[in-house]
Amino acid sequence: MRAYGLTEDMPVSSLGSVWELIWVLFVLAVIVGLIVLVLRFVAKRNRGWGMNRSLRSLGGFPLGTNKSMQIVEWNGRIYVLGVGDDVTLLEAITEPEIVDALLAEHEINLANSGAGMPEWLRKWTQRNNPQSEELSSQQSGSGISFEKSLENRLRQLSERRQKVGHLLEENRSEDRTDER
Repeated sequence: MRAYGLTEDMPVSSLGSVWELIWVLFVLAVIVGLIVLVLRFVAKRNRGWGMNRSLRSLGGFPLGTNKSMQIVEWNGRIYVLGVGDDVTLLEAITEPEIVDALLAEHEINLANSGAGMPEWLRKWTQRNNPQSEELSSQQSGSGISFEKSLENRLRQLSERRQKVGHLLEENRSEDRTDER
């Protein structure tokens, strides 16, 4: 009696097992590709869903226990709010050009974040996408993040306010000297 199994009666084809391995790798690649497509679809859908509202949170920065700085967009304006026991308006950016530039940079940063995908997977999925390479080269070339850009704009606005304040003080003092 012979034991049933792999014996000389049943030769194993090495060519067949190679094709089976290739088939398994192909199916695995298709499944990974479908997962990536679903993640991209969900990320775009969630981002677009929040855009239909008139009030949109652009981000925040924790400053301590129950205290933070929040950046929100409302009716085409960007507001920087201090949130603690109460809510305080720290800065309002109302100039349309500045608002558009900051929002465009924020959208680029959101697109580059990749919906929580690991860095290696994001690079792998974008390696054949020339549009994403242009965006990443523009961003790395400028070296400015949304936060840095917003900080620069806020600093410029406060300097402008100080200059206006000084000019008003000078005008008031000139008016007083002219009255005498």
